[in-house]
Amino acid sequence: MLSQQPSRFPFTSTDAFLVLLVLIWGVNFSVVKVVVTEIPSLAFNAIRILTACFVLVVTSRLKGESVPERRDWPHFARLGFLGYFLYQILFVTGLEKTTVTNSSLILGCMPFAVIALNAISGQRESFGWRQWMGFVLATAGVGFVVGQGGESNLETFSGDAMIFVALWAWAFYTSGSRRLLDRYSPLQVSTYATVVGALLFTPLAIPTLMDLSWTNISVSAWLLTVLSGVFALSVSHIIWYTGVQRLGSARTSVYSNVVPVVAMFIAGVWLLEPIGVVRVGGAAIVLTGLLLTRVEPRKTQL
Repeated sequence: MLSQQPSRFPFTSTDAFLVLLVLIWGVNFSVVKVVVTEIPSLAFNAIRILTACFVLVVTSRLKGESVPERRDWPHFARLGFLGYFLYQILFVTGLEKTTVTNSSLILGCMPFAVIALNAISGQRESFGWRQWMGFVLATAGVGFVVGQGGESNLETFSGDAMIFVALWAWAFYTSGSRRLLDRYSPLQVSTYATVVGALLFTPLAIPTLMDLSWTNISVSAWLLTVLSGVFALSVSHIIWYTGVQRLGSARTSVYSNVVPVVAMFIAGVWLLEPIGVVRVGGAAIVLTGLLLTRVEPRKTQL
């Protein structure tokens, strides 16, 4: 006979790494805004994707991991196209044309996009009313966080549209990884998706790279670009896929709701963007929603 015991909050090492991922991506918003004033978006993305590719391939080979089987390469090609080519183009280019506020609000809908794709593809992830309430609260909180000062007009429309398409590209990138993660490690999946992304992106960026005035770019811009490639692409993608493998794509995607909260505070300190009481309240709602998605009922055998 099973009896219901008090709910428990299983904060695991995976959750700890996902918190680190949130911090990295939250900082990366300000990094992108700062660096693209010196390095064009295509060149910036190419340099950091190539950096990520180098780091991941070397790490994978040092760990002795095998190259994927030939039959799995079409799946890696799809992930590389969506996550490292299409998403990166749309995210950085879109962020240039719209505000951090608007882009954060759109990307805050990530959990629901992933849930929708999981349902369409027939994937089943077990979560109850607490998780659903957490999804709703976290998304509503994002609205409070970025809704203050948000803009939506003809000047930002093209950027907003790019970010919206980027949202679905990343959702497909997340939901479509489950088959590969059943057979490969998060490092392997991240590595060879990045290889595909680098092969697709580099030819597109060659004209911009050739026109780049390399010596006129500041040391800080170069450093931030390389760090973005190492952490925002390499380390973070491994963490993301580890979360998808261990927690499921829906619960992992909820952490993306916390990214605008961190981005807000980082931008407030670094770029001196205003925060305000309403945004702080929204941040609290987002965190409450995240906690609810991680609460599970404890059942014991009597």
